[in-house]
Amino acid sequence: MSLVKKAIEEHKAAIAARAASKAAAAINTQVAREAFLSEFKMRVEAGVRPLLDAFASDLVASRHDAIVDDDLANPYKPYISVRFSPVAGVKLEDLASRESVFTLRAFAATRQVHHVSSYDQRSGEHGVTHEALGIKSVNPSRVERGFEECLRAALKAWHA
Repeated sequence: MSLVKKAIEEHKAAIAARAASKAAAAINTQVAREAFLSEFKMRVEAGVRPLLDAFASDLVASRHDAIVDDDLANPYKPYISVRFSPVAGVKLEDLASRESVFTLRAFAATRQVHHVSSYDQRSGEHGVTHEALGIKSVNPSRVERGFEECLRAALKAWHA
């Protein structure tokens, strides 16, 4: 084999190897994302949804409108949340900026779960807390603590 032909063949082989490596990495990344999202959904259904449903029921029993909402089918950022009125006797649809929300949102790209509490949306107020944690944070005790902090902050912000 001539020197020229050998150099060209080695170059083509190197390019093919890099392409194969990138393809394998992409597949591994996709598999890891799918595994992360699957675990998030499993943890939500097994431990978080029943807890949030109980919180919503307790709020409604205390005359605070509440609803559990989710988009677990979202392939990039699935979430589950509980929306509630921090003011007794007031419906969510009548609240505008008074609605409070506690959300767990999974980010497939970073494999993080964001715990977000939004409890005061008035202009000039900073009624939001945000933590980016790992998948193990999707457990009943951590969710209970986060929701309790959100609820207490909402009640305090609205003097309910």
